[in-house]
Amino acid sequence: MKAVIIHMILWVNCFGIMIAQDSLQQHIPQKSPAMAIAYTAVFPGLGQIYVESYWKAPIAAGAALFFAYQIASYHSTYSEKSNIYDNLIAQGLTRSDPRMQIAIREKEFYNNARDINGLWLLGIYGIAAVDAYVGAHMMEFDVSDNLSFTILPDPLNQSGRMHVTYTF
Repeated sequence: MKAVIIHMILWVNCFGIMIAQDSLQQHIPQKSPAMAIAYTAVFPGLGQIYVESYWKAPIAAGAALFFAYQIASYHSTYSEKSNIYDNLIAQGLTRSDPRMQIAIREKEFYNNARDINGLWLLGIYGIAAVDAYVGAHMMEFDVSDNLSFTILPDPLNQSGRMHVTYTF
């Protein structure tokens, strides 16, 4: 009779564990890290939308648009300064002329500013790609607040042992 009761207790516990495991398993959408990078390569922020980090998308897109605008603006000004420099050369001025030195400095400044903003834009692309890649990998991790820790006496051993259960 004692063996039957023990078997029934074990069966009920096993049945309860199976039900608990089925209720804890949730469908977690899987995202491809390669697709996240591909979307980011098209435009920064699309990868964040793909991995459902919606609040990061406008930050990445805004930064990319800002630096793209800066590049276009500095390139336009560089072209103007380059034309002025070419006109001064056509007039026969030498490098020692003060107007020529100013034209050279301005041309170099706008050229360097354009290039530096291009590097910043590449950095934004890189950071957005890494963020989307990590976000795609982290989609499968459960970060819910459903954590529990239970300490119960062990019903099978009457020697004072405790049974610890934790779920997450």
